[in-house]
Amino acid sequence: ATIEDDAGNEYDILRDNMPFGRPGQNEFGTYFIGYTRYLWVIEKMLQRMYVGEPPGAYDRLLDFSTPHTGTTFFAPTRPMLQKLVEGAAE
Repeated sequence: ATIEDDAGNEYDILRDNMPFGRPGQNEFGTYFIGYTRYLWVIEKMLQRMYVGEPPGAYDRLLDFSTPHTGTTFFAPTRPMLQKLVEGAAE
């Protein structure tokens, strides 16, 4: 899916879904992972998946699975890390 801002500019997102299963525990599902430069892009993608755009046009995979967990991680860029190092040295 294409994610755009209000001005129509497209933003990149790398996403994937990976199925998993533990038959002995009767546990099956998928892992979703997404990488993007801006947090709002992931939030918009999840909104489209769960609510839909327009509302009701959600990801039909959710008809067969129920999300139980979720986590967001932040990975700083090299320039951000360098500024932290320089600031600590002062």
